[in-house]
Amino acid sequence: MSTNQCPRYQRCSAAICPMWRSVLEQKMVKGERVCGVLLEYQKPQSKAFLTTYYGPEMMQVMAEATDQIKVHGVYLLRSALTRAASTGTRLSLQGCD
Repeated sequence: MSTNQCPRYQRCSAAICPMWRSVLEQKMVKGERVCGVLLEYQKPQSKAFLTTYYGPEMMQVMAEATDQIKVHGVYLLRSALTRAASTGTRLSLQGCD
């Protein structure tokens, strides 16, 4: 997949984008934005909505990026995923249960 296949591509300003290239090849500076879809993917209650809205291919990219970050990612990325997992979703989940 490529960045322009993401529905958020035109309005996204994230420095870390799993759709662009491997997250391990990207550099992150403290305070920079991380892909919103990747952060939402960390929340167990949002996976059904994300899969329905973005499709299984994009969710596979998010799963691979998550695995890479958890095993080999730098502290800033790992902590961003941990923070995201501990907060509630900002998505409307009506009809996705």
